[in-house]
Amino acid sequence: MFRSLASAWAVGLLLLVTPGGGSASPASLVPGTGTGPKWAMRRIVAGALVPGMRTGPYRVAGRMVSRTSARRRFNSRALSRPISVPGVGSVRIVVGYTAAGYGAAPMLERELGGETVARIPELHADVLRFVGDADAALAMLRADPRVRYAELDAVVHALRVPNDELLPTQWSITKTHAEQAWDATTGSSQVVVAIVDTGVDPTQPDLSGKLVAGYDYVNNDQDPSDDNGHGTAVAGIVAANTDNRIGVAGYCWACRLMPVKVLGADGTGFASGLAQGIVWATDHGARVINASLGSPVDDLTLTAAAQYAWLHGVLVVAAAGNESSPTSDYPAVLPNVLSVSASDENDRLYGFSNSGADVAAPGENSTTGLGSGYISFLGTSSAAPVVSGIAALAFSLVPSATPAQVEQAIESSAVSTPGVATGRVDAYATLHTLAPALTSIGPGQARQEGGGTRGGATRTKVVRGRLTSRGSRSIVLKTGTGLLSATVEARGRLRIRLRLVAARRVVASARGSGRASLRTRVRARTYRLLVSTTSHKPLRFALTVSYPAASS
Repeated sequence: MFRSLASAWAVGLLLLVTPGGGSASPASLVPGTGTGPKWAMRRIVAGALVPGMRTGPYRVAGRMVSRTSARRRFNSRALSRPISVPGVGSVRIVVGYTAAGYGAAPMLERELGGETVARIPELHADVLRFVGDADAALAMLRADPRVRYAELDAVVHALRVPNDELLPTQWSITKTHAEQAWDATTGSSQVVVAIVDTGVDPTQPDLSGKLVAGYDYVNNDQDPSDDNGHGTAVAGIVAANTDNRIGVAGYCWACRLMPVKVLGADGTGFASGLAQGIVWATDHGARVINASLGSPVDDLTLTAAAQYAWLHGVLVVAAAGNESSPTSDYPAVLPNVLSVSASDENDRLYGFSNSGADVAAPGENSTTGLGSGYISFLGTSSAAPVVSGIAALAFSLVPSATPAQVEQAIESSAVSTPGVATGRVDAYATLHTLAPALTSIGPGQARQEGGGTRGGATRTKVVRGRLTSRGSRSIVLKTGTGLLSATVEARGRLRIRLRLVAARRVVASARGSGRASLRTRVRARTYRLLVSTTSHKPLRFALTVSYPAASS
């Protein structure tokens, strides 16, 4: 039939084998998701001998065989099965090369008949698709001296538990003392948090104007829109718009969000896609990467990606997982990743939460849903963005901080909680540990003078700042019962306005040209005092507010 063995190996044949034929469909790698189609297609394409390839032995299906036997296994089923419909049942293999060997990767991949799905040059790794025998392909790759490792591409999935829409309530903000942290900084637009997830919905009103350019590694395009909802929920916890009289408050008000889509509409994706997303976010300016997803499978490419981010000054924060396990999922368990378990209002881990993580964070948060909706989001996927938001505040306060310094501040200031290495995170304590004087205020942020003074039962704050064209600034006040008075002054006769807000409702307001004052009675609760302008010109302001101190 063929004039030589070499010409026979050069022919590509398609065949059908049962799922038991030696490799698993991607779906079968996730417990509870099924075993894939009854028939899985394999494509056998054998090339000439690879220069430099060792002669064996190879490990195939758990036993050692010669190279001849490996190639025979790789090709034999081609003669015993009918031709298949293309596109069904392929397997993905991630190959990590030596630095010197990566240049020859395309030739090797062609000779083995693999389709190159993706390249990650920063990690000297490629993702290949095979429809041949996975065991034989892995054995031949691992035998090549240019290959550091070859492994099946693990499946990662969003870490969520069921939730329902409800009126937003945010006990997380109070538990982590975020309001006090906001007196120091509400974030900086120069700090970007990458949401490596199912994408982010750009039409969500509370995320309007927050998104920088991202990427979609599921569809390989530049439209990382969310067709699942998980990524949008994560994004809202990190940095939803605040002071806009709708929705919820994100932890880092002024920070920007970078959507990197690595999970599809069903909430699953590949570890190689996650590694690509981490590298892409690192190379495009993220300071924090949030990964509210996971897999039980160790993955060397993902490990290299996390290391790549750390070495480039980026902190990776990952959810520990929701399997009630004593160990975290990947990538949370990796070195140079800050892992997060989910804690409740009593600083105890939820029963579903994996334990053993570095820190815990509130695992129930009200946040943004698809469209204009809002949801209660429960799980370690919800806890991780709390930590990412706090880390973003820390980088905003001290732009020169390293990931190690921010992680140390978060961990050393945490409130002791059983089940994790350190404790439950505290936003204010993190900032205070990182910069005790709390004086490094980022560009465009209000600066509080002297941290406020107490006089009997009254507290006074003086805040100076700068408003851009039609912009606003705010401070958070935790008051007792009594009289609140506030006065704001601006240079010139520019229009300026004061608003006191509680639970998204305006309690009192005042406006004027160059000066505005308000006085009103308040009760024991948390308020937000906003300073805004309708002027097209930027202006500097000074705000003085006196209010009854909250009882400790």
